[in-house]
Amino acid sequence: MKHLSDFETNALTDVPTKTIRVKSAHVSVTNGPDAGRSARIDRPSFLIGTGPTADLRLSDDTVSREHLRFTLQEDGIHVRDVGSRNGTWLGTVRMNDVVVAQSTSFLAGSTTIALDVEAAVDLPISATSQFGGAIGESTAMRHLFALLERAAQTEVSVLIEGESGVGKDVLANGIHAASARADGPFVALDCGAIPHNLIESELFGHERGAFTGADRSREGAFVQAHGGTLFLDEIGELPLEMQPKLLRALEAREVRPLGGRGTRSVDVRIVAATNRNLSEAANANEFRRDLFYRLAVLRVGVPPLRERKEDVLPLAYAFLSRIPGFEDTRLSPDLEAMLLSYPWPGNVRELRNVIQRYTVLGPNAAGLFGEPGEARAGGASGDDLAHLPYLEAKAVAIERFERAYLPAVLARAGNVVVRAAELAGVRRGSFHRMLHRIRSPHGADE
Repeated sequence: MKHLSDFETNALTDVPTKTIRVKSAHVSVTNGPDAGRSARIDRPSFLIGTGPTADLRLSDDTVSREHLRFTLQEDGIHVRDVGSRNGTWLGTVRMNDVVVAQSTSFLAGSTTIALDVEAAVDLPISATSQFGGAIGESTAMRHLFALLERAAQTEVSVLIEGESGVGKDVLANGIHAASARADGPFVALDCGAIPHNLIESELFGHERGAFTGADRSREGAFVQAHGGTLFLDEIGELPLEMQPKLLRALEAREVRPLGGRGTRSVDVRIVAATNRNLSEAANANEFRRDLFYRLAVLRVGVPPLRERKEDVLPLAYAFLSRIPGFEDTRLSPDLEAMLLSYPWPGNVRELRNVIQRYTVLGPNAAGLFGEPGEARAGGASGDDLAHLPYLEAKAVAIERFERAYLPAVLARAGNVVVRAAELAGVRRGSFHRMLHRIRSPHGADE
């Protein structure tokens, strides 16, 4: 992945940034199945492991998917074991968290990793802790913001990689809003949510009669985004057979609707996102290499929330400030500590959900934290619904949610239905019907 020093800047306008002076480093595997592998730590956060998100990916099965993370700091290199199975050893001591100011070696599983601390370098960071709707006070995020601020001034394609829930869509929207195309459309297309037989039509449009059910012509995402930005979310899920057609459209800057004879010129800026490592997917022939290079003119990674704890509370208070009646709320020290210690498997999206539940259920409610989709009423998880058909399971899950949510909102509104409906953002009649349904012995409207 690139950072600002690697990026072509002669076409960029001035963007206010600042720099911090941090140590740089080089890591190399000196013993183990991957002996000889090495990499320079040239960005704020660097992960070693066997999983697809690792910056240095190893094959040693005694190394965890996410094993060891290095963070550049002014006083040295922050080294942290990120919950590995077999641990990380510094000499004879099993370590969890240490700041290293000089070269040393670590044992991760059965792999020896040498860390060579080099001279200090200037790391560009944004002058602000916000980029569009994204918020981050950590060095890693402010470095990312600095890069995206500069990239937004160009027309280059940007590939954003990161786990689900880190806010890739928010960053993509931020690129659009900071660009010369801000007055044009921003069109998002989730490549992983569209049936394979419809993806071509969604991208390029179709003419009337192009397929069964096409009773009228329809513009695709490229045409809808003309003059603006097309955000291709979950691009790693795009079917292989569609990838040459997408590449052709990007190269020719024109599209042919399904069932059409002519082409139409399009002027769009492409931002793509994925939770996969597309470089490795391309090496494994699971993604076209030529399309990868076309999309990843600038390739950036968004660190997971568990690796940037200093962003948790600013995000939590930002979410609170957007909820009417909670703009000036202060969380208790105990709840703040819980937020900081929680591992956030669902990343920023999960944090937002926790804050929303807090405003409804209160700070002491059981189940404030938990996996997305976990039932909050009756203490049951989605596992107990697996034997049901999808629609039936969905209905049960919705009923459980309503039985927990509606009485809590009503209590918060002082048992005034009109106020509760306002808080819930639904019509009074709808709230009445839902409330009656959960109170009815048969669970249905009269």
